[in-house]
Amino acid sequence: MIINKTQIKSYLSVLYLIVVCCIHISAQDTAIVNNYLQQAGIYAEIYNGKMEVVYAPSSLYEDLPYFKNADFTEASIIYRGNYFPNQKARLDLSLEQLVILTPEKQYRIILNPQYVGKVYMHDKTVVYLTPPKETGLKTGYYIQLQEGKKIQLFCKEYYTPQQRIQGEKALNYFNHGIRYYLLYNNRYYTVKNKNSFSKVFPQYKKQINSFVRGNRLNFNQDKDESLTSLARYCEELVTSMNKQ
Repeated sequence: MIINKTQIKSYLSVLYLIVVCCIHISAQDTAIVNNYLQQAGIYAEIYNGKMEVVYAPSSLYEDLPYFKNADFTEASIIYRGNYFPNQKARLDLSLEQLVILTPEKQYRIILNPQYVGKVYMHDKTVVYLTPPKETGLKTGYYIQLQEGKKIQLFCKEYYTPQQRIQGEKALNYFNHGIRYYLLYNNRYYTVKNKNSFSKVFPQYKKQINSFVRGNRLNFNQDKDESLTSLARYCEELVTSMNKQ
């Protein structure tokens, strides 16, 4: 179901009136109100959550750990199986929090990650993953670069809080790191270049080397695009082999 802002504002307004009027209605009508709230809940539930606690004054921080930047940007979100387009959102990759603005831009709400399906923001697809403990991977929000039937490629940005003394004050900052993970046959593999792909698919080493040379992939200057292109090519190789 697609939920737009006009519907949400309308339902939230009605919900507010109902709450106010509940003080004056009889116990007999309470069941009717509860029934309405249950039906309208699908429209309001995305704005039902904890409030975001913003970081201390920016003068105490060298940077902030948001995906791309700290601004609220246009986003489309699949939440509890429902599609909410035209949202204003930002993603905190240190606290692993997806935050949205309410329609009137009064409140910053943290979405419950277990109900987040996919998020489309900054021209990227974001998913919340809970990898098996034995993988050693962190539970949190990952950028999905490739979604094939056999192979998936994810990018994870890590922000680790640090502090140092600068003059007479403590300056907070975040160590930033990026890693890429290939999901194949229910296993996660760390990948960063053609050699790491060849270790996952040793039977296709020659084809991988030829593809990288032919397409002039550069894993240092354009890692996202190069790894994505190679992941798609390996998807084709694996798929064609299974058909034989």
